[in-house]
Amino acid sequence: MEANVLLVKCIEKNKAFGIRVEKRGGDWVSTWAFPIDDSKAKREGFDKTKITGTFRPVDDYPGCPYCGNNELVQCGCGKMICYKEGKTRNTGSETKKENKTELRCPWCNTIIQEIKIVESFTAKSGGL
Repeated sequence: MEANVLLVKCIEKNKAFGIRVEKRGGDWVSTWAFPIDDSKAKREGFDKTKITGTFRPVDDYPGCPYCGNNELVQCGCGKMICYKEGKTRNTGSETKKENKTELRCPWCNTIIQEIKIVESFTAKSGGL
């Protein structure tokens, strides 16, 4: 079995986490995610992972370990961030549904104006 770890950043907490992906029938499938600090990610080489192909999560994929987002967006810099389209957020007295039209990449600080949920990609894990 071919498996790798992608280094991703949480859009809400700006913290790194790893997503374990494995090759199944030609697709890269995300099976689980775990928090990781920058020094361990670099030591393990997760910041150098590069994979290409179609992508999908397994049904019980838990999503980002910090905020629970289970989708990914890829910035023009090639790095991944977690995302959830139309996520609801409780602001105390009310619940708002977010419909973000732009995001700021926590890796390179660029504004991502066209948000596309990742389904196929050439992924470059974040450099530390």
